[in-house]
Amino acid sequence: MMKIRKAKKTDLKKVVELFLEESSKKPYSQNYSLKDAKKRVGDMFNFGTIYLAFVDKKIVGFISMAGEGKEDIYIDEFWLKTEYQRKGIGSKLLVFIQKEYKKVGAKTISVMTSKKAGAFKFYKKFKFKEDKSEVILKNT
Repeated sequence: MMKIRKAKKTDLKKVVELFLEESSKKPYSQNYSLKDAKKRVGDMFNFGTIYLAFVDKKIVGFISMAGEGKEDIYIDEFWLKTEYQRKGIGSKLLVFIQKEYKKVGAKTISVMTSKKAGAFKFYKKFKFKEDKSEVILKNT
């Protein structure tokens, strides 16, 4: 059975481990150093809220929210251990977030992902739409 709760500072180490492990996999291949991952996850704690997904008392995923207290909130990071993907856990976590933030006045929930990532299809299932007013610019 899956449970969801807000992360505590004592969860920091396990969240960093999950983040490092999953974000380094393709198609993301982010390859953070341990130091940078600790800073990134620390920023998620300091500037937003992290919700954890548990199965059998083990952290199997998390979602980090930013922009709280505003009408448009943002999914900063959303990671599930590979072996727990496609089992309904991510869907339950996203539905939980949608309900929680709508209750406190959020009008929209935004997220950025690659069209090549499985996450793109996942969000489309939940009626997320492409925002044509936003664009990513690169200088390579």
